[in-house]
Order: sequence, then C-alpha cells, then structure tokens
Amino acid sequence: MDKKTEIAMFKRREAAQAAASAPQAPTAAATAKLAATVPAASPPTSVGEVPSGWWMYHGGPDHIGYVSDSDLNSGNINSTAFSTLFTLQLGGPILSVPAVVDGFIYVGIANYHLAQGGNGGALHKIDIQTGETVKTFSWNLGNNANNIPNLEDAHGFTGMGCTPLLINGRVYFGAFNGKLYCLHQDTLELDWSTDLRNEDLTHNQPITNINGVSQGYAPAVIWTSPVMSADGTKLYVACGEGENPQLYSFVFCLDPASGNVNWIYCTNLYCTGEFNQPNVLPEQAVQVLPPPAGFSIFKGEPIVMGCSVWGAIAYDKDLNRIYCSTGNQQPEPDGNWSGGPFKPELPSPGFSNGVLSLDAETGEYKAFFQVPPVSNYRDSDFDIDIGSAPVITNLGDEKVVILTCKNGGFFVLDADTLELKKWRQLLPYQNDGTWIPTVDQHPADPNALNPQVGNDESNHTPGENFSGVFNTAALYPGSADQPQTISPRFFIGMGGPNYHNASPGIDFNSTPFMRAIDFDSAKLVDAWPMDQGDPPKYLNASHVDETNGIFAGMYTSAGECGLSSPAVVNDVVFCSTSKVSIYAFRVSDGTLLWWDDLGMQTDGFNGGYGYCLGPAIWKNYVVAGALVFGRDGGVLRIYGPTPLPPK
Repeated sequence: MDKKTEIAMFKRREAAQAAASAPQAPTAAATAKLAATVPAASPPTSVGEVPSGWWMYHGGPDHIGYVSDSDLNSGNINSTAFSTLFTLQLGGPILSVPAVVDGFIYVGIANYHLAQGGNGGALHKIDIQTGETVKTFSWNLGNNANNIPNLEDAHGFTGMGCTPLLINGRVYFGAFNGKLYCLHQDTLELDWSTDLRNEDLTHNQPITNINGVSQGYAPAVIWTSPVMSADGTKLYVACGEGENPQLYSFVFCLDPASGNVNWIYCTNLYCTGEFNQPNVLPEQAVQVLPPPAGFSIFKGEPIVMGCSVWGAIAYDKDLNRIYCSTGNQQPEPDGNWSGGPFKPELPSPGFSNGVLSLDAETGEYKAFFQVPPVSNYRDSDFDIDIGSAPVITNLGDEKVVILTCKNGGFFVLDADTLELKKWRQLLPYQNDGTWIPTVDQHPADPNALNPQVGNDESNHTPGENFSGVFNTAALYPGSADQPQTISPRFFIGMGGPNYHNASPGIDFNSTPFMRAIDFDSAKLVDAWPMDQGDPPKYLNASHVDETNGIFAGMYTSAGECGLSSPAVVNDVVFCSTSKVSIYAFRVSDGTLLWWDDLGMQTDGFNGGYGYCLGPAIWKNYVVAGALVFGRDGGVLRIYGPTPLPPK
C-alpha cells in the first residue's frame, strides 16, 4: 500500500470513529485507598534541577528508557497487585508517549475533536492520582500570515505526536502545524511559540519551508521530541517531511527562554565531499533576502532532498554533542524494478538513513553514520528510514550510541566518531542461515492481500521492510545484586504498521514483537532463554491457556507488532503493541508477568490501524496512551498498585 492510499484509509477510519465519552471518575473511597498505596507527588522542580520521573522522551536526554526510582518490580507486577486505575478519553487519538512529572501527566492529542472542525490539537495536564484533567492547551489550524494553509501531516494528523519536555517550570513541545510551543508548567498558559515551517523573524527564524504543499505534498511538521543542553541555555528540535520531495529538513537550536533561534543546520547535503556548515541556508527556503545577521545563503540545489529527522534528538553533555537520526532520501530509487536488476537503496546519498552528530554549542558537523547495505534483511529492502531516537550509554569504559533501523539492524557506534563497533540483524533466520519466507515479504503484486511469497520473489522485488525496528530501544544497565547476575541488555520493539497489504504486521509465528539482546556479548546474542525450534523462540514470553481460551504475549496474535519504545523499571520491561496491548516481562528471563488490552484496532483490509507507542513510568505508576477504534479514537490508561477494597 502506498502512502496516499494509507492517508485516505486513515481519514475514512477517523470519520467512522464514535463520539467521545466522559472520563471515568474515581470514587472517593478508591481515591483514599489509592493514596495509601502510592507515593505522594514530588515537590515542584526548582530552576536548574533535572526533574525526576519521565520528564522527556524516554526518560532523559540519553533516551535509555530506564527507571529505578520506583517500588515496581517483578514481585509486585501481576494481575493481583497491579491493575488499571483510570481509563480516560481525552478528545482524540494519542500518538505519543506521555511525560509524567511531579504527579501530573502531560500528553498530546493527534487530532483534537474539540478544535474548530476537529482540525487542531491539544496538550492535557492530568492529575495522575485522580485521573482529573486539570488544564488543557489547544490550538486550531487555519491560515497563517503568509496565507499558506497549516495543513495536516502526511498521515492526516493535525495535533502533535511527540513527548513534551518539562524542565525549569516550562513545557516544550512541537506540533504538526510546524510550531514549537513553550507553556508555563503550572497553568499551561502560552509563554512563546516559534514557527519553524514559516518565516518568523521576531524569533530570528528566516526559513519558509513550504515547497510542494500547493501540489498536494505534505507540509513540514515537527515529530521530534525536544531536548535541552545540560546548562539549560539551548533547546534542540527538528522540522521537515521526508515524503515531500520538494521540502528541506532542518535541525534548530533555540533559546529556551525566548524561542529565538541560535543556529540552524540543514540536513540536505549541498555538495558532494563537503559537509554543510551551520546557518548556511538554501536560497529556495528563504523568502526575504538578505537573511538576518549570522545567516548566509547557499545558491544551488542540494544533491538530495528528504533526510528528515523523525526520531527524538539525543544529547550528551560530556562530548557536548547532539545526535539526530535521519530518514530516507528524496527522490528514492525508481520503484519500477521488477523483472530485472534493481538499484539498491544503500548506500544512499547525503545525510540519509543514518545518524548525524553535531556540536551542541555551534551546530558544527562532527560525524555521520549510514546503515550499511549488508545490514538489510534482504538486498531488496528500501525506504530504510530511521524512525527511532539514538540512545547514548557506555559499553565498558567507552561511550557509545545505539541506533536501530527499519531494516532490522541494531548498531553500536563510537559516540565520538560514529565508527561502527558491532551490529546485529534482529529479524530471525532459519537455523541454516537462510531467510524465512514469511518475514519481510516483498510480493511482485504490491496490492495482493495476504500474499504467499517465496524468498526468491522477495529477494528480487524491491519493497519496504515493515518487520524491522521503528522505534527506540530501552536499556537495562545490568545488576549483580539479584539472585543471579543479570547482564546489561537492550529491549527493542519489532515491526511497524499493521495494515499493509504485503506485510500485515510481523510474522508472529517466528518473530517476537520485542527482542532482548545481551549488550555485553560480542555478537549481541539473545539475552532470554530460547527453545530448540527453527527458528528458536523465547521460552517464557507468552501465556497459553487453551482450556480457558487465553492466549497472550509473544507468538500468540497474528501480526502483532512492537511499534513502540519499551520502558524498563527495576527488573521489569514494559512493551506496548499494535494489538493494542501492553505487556510486562521479567528482565532476567522474559517471563510474562502481566498484560492489558487498551482497545481495538480500527478497521482495515489486513490487521488494522492502532497504536500505543510506548509507556511512561513515574514512581509506582505506568501510563500509556493509544489510537484505538471507537470512543473518541483514543484512550489513556493509568496503571498502578491495585487499590484495596473498601472496608
């Protein structure tokens, strides 16, 4: 299924969704009992402090996704002691991981039904202990000063799809209208907003990035969750659109206090053999010349368009670097390849399909890594986007960057040079090393429903890999104080959208929706015990009770994908899926501890359209939002210790 068909399908589904229902209110008795079983909210963060909790995407600027400030563990996360506390409908689908700080949830809506004509977005502030929405900031889409429509993104979304950043009493987030917002944390009143799609000279922003919109292509939007420098003086975010062949992609550094732009880096390489310089802008993206002081103009066409930054930007204070994962180039190789030799996707031109490292102070180029052709599951894989965020951690005494890719690759890179240290393909092979026909299928007829495709056809038919990794890995740092030593290990969700004709989700019979790998091992081997099958599967990661008709966990639901970012709390890893469900597994051996279904997928030819892009963890709470069928198209669930029954 192509992108335009996907967009049309999404709009039909949105139109068919039911009207919103009211949030469930807790009883006084339940609230009183809950207060006795969960920690009280932390005091507000003072200026200069790093907040506790899930204060930004994946818990911090390194995006490791690990929480230890909690009593939750493998001994108390079960169907008796851990349950749903609140189920909330918030006026539309949720397409991001919430942030949780000081006892409040901050979560965005992808399409806000209460906006004018349902065409806009919202950010809610919710009391985690009562489920009450205490503040809402919303916006409508309309015409801006240049009379250019603030159109929806390529998938029909009009609100926001990133995790907010909360620090120093402010809330920062980007939206699908191309604007970066700064709100007061207490009141959600607007402090400032900077337009990163259209020229905003009051904030030293000279770019107008709207080429192709009038011809029906998607506009530049902000998907990346913002990140801030350690000294609190610089805010980083990206804005672009990788499916519009006429748009540019940029990384912005702004002043968090004013929203004024400090520097801009264009991720569309201008000249072969030369790296772009910060604040050198393409002439076609600047309408008023000369540009403001400090900026200069590149006259000419870049060697490649696309290369948009989708995933959250990671930041390392020791090297003073930011790391930006990049998507596919535009134009991509010609898709009419069947019946003859085809031009492979990789290596691809410019800063495409990899990770770009920039100096956090100046924006100066430092390094770039592109995923190698050998890392594809099949040579015919193309559209090798990097939708995940880089993760920064240590491998022994060395600082490294972790990158995951839609082609199924997991890469460990030197944080300074981005030199490849080791890597692994996460999709399964047969025990003899050959491909599995039902993994990463590429049918010659892309419109065939549930096609039966052999390896030869898939290997000679270029197609997108929908089975690989679309989101960010989470790290368990290792422990020696358990009954047994647990090595450091990464957890990676597997599989992308669940509705494509050629590949409706992952091959659940062979592919786990989350992979667990031993980070210390030279070959990044599986960290959990496996059976003797072909291919081997995790032994403990499912619950099958045929007598009572209960089938849960990995390898049990057709097509179920881990299109999400797992999160680790102490010795438990949570993973959400396209089913739309959330699961908890024991870190040490993969034992399935607990699960819950948030809702149903929307209608679709294959599988369905539904997302839960990952949980957030604060103290003894787990929070997850989703896009689901019915209700108002979305749901937010708050989980925690099961309240004691009233006496």
